[in-house]
Amino acid sequence: MRGSMMPCARRSERQVIPATAAAVRDLLQRLERTEAMAALSTEERECTLLVLAEAMNNVVKHGYGGGSGWIAVVPGRTGRDWRIMDGATVPLPEACRRSVLPRPDMDGGFGWPLILALTERVAAQRKAGFNVLSLEVRGQQGLRVVDMPLAKIA
Repeated sequence: MRGSMMPCARRSERQVIPATAAAVRDLLQRLERTEAMAALSTEERECTLLVLAEAMNNVVKHGYGGGSGWIAVVPGRTGRDWRIMDGATVPLPEACRRSVLPRPDMDGGFGWPLILALTERVAAQRKAGFNVLSLEVRGQQGLRVVDMPLAKIA
């Protein structure tokens, strides 16, 4: 019963979705058209959507492990600050709080280094039986453009 109860948040702004990849994708498309996102620069909006996608997809894949559940998303004041909550029993592993890139032969593992690189602040806690992830995406001044020829990446 406890995992099915939702924590209190601003009801008018909170979005609650099933913990599925399709629901995450639909929510990101809706969020992209909100007033909060419209106030951001193109780069800030793209980074914010990328951070939200990585964080929510981690909940789907690792928090619920493909099982059923929910994700609640609450925007903050700036369009760059967000709170993501879920009822998964799996808390965020301590290793996710470090920005260490995975080995080249690994499949995945880039999500948390990417989230940490694009945010000014990330706080994860377990509160009243819920996982609560608060984050703030870097502003325009915190973003760095890197021009690298494609041949150098490979």
